[in-house]
Amino acid sequence: MTEPRKERKVVTVVFADLVGFTERAETLDPEDVEQILRPYHERLRTELERFGGTVEKFIGDAVMAVFGAPIAREDDPERAVRAALAIRDWALEAGEVEVRVAINTGRRSSRSTRVPKQAKRWSPAMSSTLPPACRPRRRRTGSSWGSRHTARRST
Repeated sequence: MTEPRKERKVVTVVFADLVGFTERAETLDPEDVEQILRPYHERLRTELERFGGTVEKFIGDAVMAVFGAPIAREDDPERAVRAALAIRDWALEAGEVEVRVAINTGRRSSRSTRVPKQAKRWSPAMSSTLPPACRPRRRRTGSSWGSRHTARRST
């Protein structure tokens, strides 16, 4: 078996979470938490994938997606911004959830391995791109935030 090859790419990370969900979830039964999260996760996955993102993980109410890996496109930052705006608009229209979204663009080092049928599998994001994107809690409710790196690359 060959050693996974490390690749360095510029990616845009989108991170979203539900406002106040952790405190709310602590008072709910696990089945009730799942009933809230399932449609939320499905909707976010749909919006992120519609714009070409890859959902890397769901951690409770937190959703992390990457644009630019495993497939890179020239307009990945713009696609990430469009996905974030679609998520924000859906949340505002639905009125049932409050979502915060943060976006950051930067370099990422990942391992790429071959799996059956030559599909690519990527390791989780390893970079300085992640920390700024993982700070939506500091943002205003219903807001979207994008770093200057993302703004520069999406115009």
